[in-house]
Amino acid sequence: MELSSSALPRGGGFPRAVRTSLALLVLIVGAYFVTQYAFHYLIVTEESYGRYWPQAGWLLAHVVFGIVAITIGPLQLWSRIRNRYRKFHRVAGRAYVITILGGSIAAIAMTLIRDTGLAFRTGLFFLAVAWLTTTGMAFAAIRRRKIMLHREWMIRSYVVTFGFVTFRLVQDTVVDLGLASAGDMAAVMAWACWAVPLLVTEVVLQGRKIFAAA
Repeated sequence: MELSSSALPRGGGFPRAVRTSLALLVLIVGAYFVTQYAFHYLIVTEESYGRYWPQAGWLLAHVVFGIVAITIGPLQLWSRIRNRYRKFHRVAGRAYVITILGGSIAAIAMTLIRDTGLAFRTGLFFLAVAWLTTTGMAFAAIRRRKIMLHREWMIRSYVVTFGFVTFRLVQDTVVDLGLASAGDMAAVMAWACWAVPLLVTEVVLQGRKIFAAA
């Protein structure tokens, strides 16, 4: 996927320092999530997987693809890297699409196989659908050289990619504060981890167009 300028649309965009700082923050939070919640699944043993052991193959695929997508995403949106290393950007873009395709298929399979409650299962099912849809739209846009639309859909795609990071961080924070049970938060965050960030993203993307200076 090749872009020619900023990951955010032109016209009142955020300063480069802000975008760079945001990309670094996302990488740091993503690295924390991987080390705390995902890394142990790379050790394929019944002890590491616990109750997910019967779905170990699907979960391993989802985790591996997810880690790659979380890592590649900020690099795709980082304009300095994209503009200086065009070939890397194209190759990494294709890898990003492939990892999301694989990760989504694995996620959908787990929601169909494992009975974890209707709200939780449907929330994660549509998280995978949103993952496929936003990334597919970004891919379709760049194939047709619609650069501005590609940028916006890539932003949406990575917001969904980051959804399960949001899920774990918010759930653990709320539970640790004693504000809700883990079960209640799991049902809520299965939907809120991607629907709320997408809503906020849409307000930002469209609001900047609405309120842009004539």
